[in-house]
Amino acid sequence: MPTSPIYFLHINKTGGTSLSTVAGRAFPAARSCPAGLVPQLLALPAETVGGYAYYHGHFGLGLLGLLENRPRLMTLLRDPVDRMISQFNAHLRNPATALHRAILDKGGDIEAGLSDPEIAHFLADYQTRSLGLPLDLAAVRAKGAPFAGLQELVAEAARSADAGESLAAAKRTLDGCALICLTERMDDSVARLAAWLDLAHEGPAPRLNVSADNPREGRANKLDRGDLSPRALRLAEELNRHDIALYEHAQALFEARG
Repeated sequence: MPTSPIYFLHINKTGGTSLSTVAGRAFPAARSCPAGLVPQLLALPAETVGGYAYYHGHFGLGLLGLLENRPRLMTLLRDPVDRMISQFNAHLRNPATALHRAILDKGGDIEAGLSDPEIAHFLADYQTRSLGLPLDLAAVRAKGAPFAGLQELVAEAARSADAGESLAAAKRTLDGCALICLTERMDDSVARLAAWLDLAHEGPAPRLNVSADNPREGRANKLDRGDLSPRALRLAEELNRHDIALYEHAQALFEARG
């Protein structure tokens, strides 16, 4: 088992909650950072943030600037179009999310939503942003509460960032990860995680925090590609063109590391 701190850089709507239930078994509660979101992390006493053995949350690269010792990274990526559809569904059904009202104003229609410049910007290339955009969370903390979440922070940072440079940085982050997992290879990913952490694990990966329903038809789980018009699918692919390239890089690394 690794002796340096571990940071599970959780990317929203990839299935990371399922993976974290396995990883979390390797660490006692007192050695696991209790925060999972940026506002929770920045609410902790600053002097305590660096004292944990395991971090799991939606912090992007921002956590690294709060730690004296760089942790070993693990992350989980998902097919970018499927991830965006799941994220859209989450915003639609949850009134507390940043895009809920804007998506409702579009009638909950994904094609109309992805055609809106602000909704599209917020949802675009989120995996690339999470792994490629540096965030100064110390500066965010210094401004005081209330603190924005990672989705809001990276959406704002992306307005002034070069998307190609963010993709290159995200690929470098992946190259430096101790463990790369893929949603579409979840059982294999869990097996690799368990071996890395010297954990006993048998059987399929647990499925947690799965979308409750399809908001259009009430079907189990989530909106999927079959719910998208050809134009909506083209929009989703265009908005995730850097994520698609990043995911291909992740797939290659996953296969190469066997």
